[in-house]
Amino acid sequence: MNHAIPVMNGSSALAANAASAASVREVGLNEEQRRSQISGGHRLIRLVSQKRFQLYFQEEFANKARYVSADYWLDSFVPSLRVRMNSAIAARVNAAIARARAQSAAYEVKTPGIAECVAEAFFDNWWFKVRERNFSRRALRDKIRPILERGETLQLLFPVLSRKPLSPIKNRGVMPDVSELHSLARLAEATQVINALSPTGCQLTILADGLKYNRACLTPNKIVAGYQNALRFWLDRLNVTDIITLENYEDWVERQIPGANLSHRKTTYEEYCRFIDEKYSKNFHAEDLETSMSRISTDDIGQQLRYTFWSIVASTYYDELYKFTGGRSFSDLHYGDEAQRLYVSYVSSLHRPLSRQANHDRRLLSFGYIDPRHFTDLFCQMREQAWRAAVRYVAISLTDRDLNVLRKISPAAIKLTIHGKKDELHFVSATQRDAAMTAQHSTGGFSLEANGSYTVTFRYRLEREACGESPILIERIADTPENRRHYGPLWQLQEEDQPFAYVDETAKHHLGSLHYQVNRKA
Repeated sequence: MNHAIPVMNGSSALAANAASAASVREVGLNEEQRRSQISGGHRLIRLVSQKRFQLYFQEEFANKARYVSADYWLDSFVPSLRVRMNSAIAARVNAAIARARAQSAAYEVKTPGIAECVAEAFFDNWWFKVRERNFSRRALRDKIRPILERGETLQLLFPVLSRKPLSPIKNRGVMPDVSELHSLARLAEATQVINALSPTGCQLTILADGLKYNRACLTPNKIVAGYQNALRFWLDRLNVTDIITLENYEDWVERQIPGANLSHRKTTYEEYCRFIDEKYSKNFHAEDLETSMSRISTDDIGQQLRYTFWSIVASTYYDELYKFTGGRSFSDLHYGDEAQRLYVSYVSSLHRPLSRQANHDRRLLSFGYIDPRHFTDLFCQMREQAWRAAVRYVAISLTDRDLNVLRKISPAAIKLTIHGKKDELHFVSATQRDAAMTAQHSTGGFSLEANGSYTVTFRYRLEREACGESPILIERIADTPENRRHYGPLWQLQEEDQPFAYVDETAKHHLGSLHYQVNRKA
């Protein structure tokens, strides 16, 4: 074995080649690393247990659906969104300059200069949620100033927007919807403010990391690639491709790092997989997850495995489930009544031993298409698949963190993150109200505000349908090569009956005029 597994302290023990997998030292994750661990996912599991019969079946979905033309979204909604973006940009540039003056003491200057004004744009709580302990004003200014002095463009990197998982409780389709469009608009606003303040300009690279984590989740690569192409379509429609590019994370890494380092990364990942599997998998038993996780989470890596498992369990591509249910189309296979019932019953039963599963959901069993013995066997296979996914996910995360991949490729870049971490800037990609959500793991919609305007909201599909919201589908588009190109992801949305948004009862009566009333301040 030529390459060492790195210790868990964030330093690059990889380069030292000092130890083998068998001699990995147990060093704790630091506070910032703990904070960055993937969410536990228990809220979603509780939600499914409480509302497990409230997803729309196909007939109810069709009855509640409303249709809006693709031309409305392209020719009315997006242009209106761009106008609101430009208004926000002008206001936030002036606000950054004013804050830089007010914060001059924090920068230890009497009169703030360009570097201070640029740095202050990152402390705008309209988009960012930055803690001084993670990145102080002075530290950020000191990182920005030499870049400007060298006449270089300010580079931002943001690993985000991996894919919409095949998870009926989170979404009803795999293409971007209005939540992704809203997130891209927020990123465009923030980037353009920084670009306006920086004399050398600003470039944001969105590192779509779906294929990075697809080694764990196993979503078909074609779906991940389609999601990324759809995001590029919306960036083009927002007219921001001059300052924002979207890269597939894995392609970007392979282009940037030398072949030997790329091989080292692969070897390190494989060693991590072996080490984690050998140490922790012996304590995993699909029969009883709660007992398994309590035995696994006795150290820092074990705790990360526990957190990851409970989150990834609702995002893994369960090939065994979809093979079992069958289906005449993609939508029927993944979001048809049978697949949904099985998926919901699976998630809602995760805190129970499998021995109690056969009697858990009589409404499902009475559906009459599955023998209870097969039912239990299927859920056992799914639990084991989720565990293997968690092992791989943690191995991937630890590998790239310990190799410090992004820093080595672009040491001068400023990294954005969806979780607050040391030397990284927390960007709120959803609305402030839904700051804990991300577009990729939710379904977008519109809700009425107290002032009579509407705001884009980020919710799980299950939450929306439990509240009786109406899915907004795309009116039928003729299937021609020109239409497929022109309408892009909107054409794909209508092909699979995936909603572009959900609306509450009040918004349902304002379809076609939402672009006049959407509130960009939320």
